[in-house]
Amino acid sequence: MKVLLITGASGTGKDSLIALARDYYRNGKGISFVKRYITRLPDENEQNYYVDQEAFSLLCKNDFFISHWQAHGNLYGIARSQLFHTGDDRLAIVSVSRGSIKDFEQNFSKVITLCLTVDKKNLRKRLLRRGRESNAAIEKRLARSTYPVAAENLIFFDNSENLCISGKRFLTLLDSFLLE
Repeated sequence: MKVLLITGASGTGKDSLIALARDYYRNGKGISFVKRYITRLPDENEQNYYVDQEAFSLLCKNDFFISHWQAHGNLYGIARSQLFHTGDDRLAIVSVSRGSIKDFEQNFSKVITLCLTVDKKNLRKRLLRRGRESNAAIEKRLARSTYPVAAENLIFFDNSENLCISGKRFLTLLDSFLLE
């Protein structure tokens, strides 16, 4: 199995690109979309499992997650079962934190990390449009958006364009991974 980790700062379009790919590959085509467990209710672009903090802690204690992290006051986790029961011939797509990449690289031999980037002007607009946080919180997110990403097989993907343009490039990239 190949694992494609999708990472990038908040607002770079991870969930939008994944939703587009999920629709495009809805008949399977060798791709599995891994859902995250999150202690925040999903928005319209996400397909995740909501769990409260108590349940999340219990799942951690029982080694349910292959990786878990805290970000912006929420807890996120990826269930082991979603990856280890996927099948050797599939590409598993997982949205993760930059800090969790090593968890996957230690468990799988074929890991590609796709780091989404967006210029700061567009990123600010996207974060404001989401309406999840204050201007001060958005400025903190923008400051963190340039933090380095450590990965063995890292590809940067500029997602500054609208979804029609970036989405087409993203699907072409996914097709190339399926052919490898």
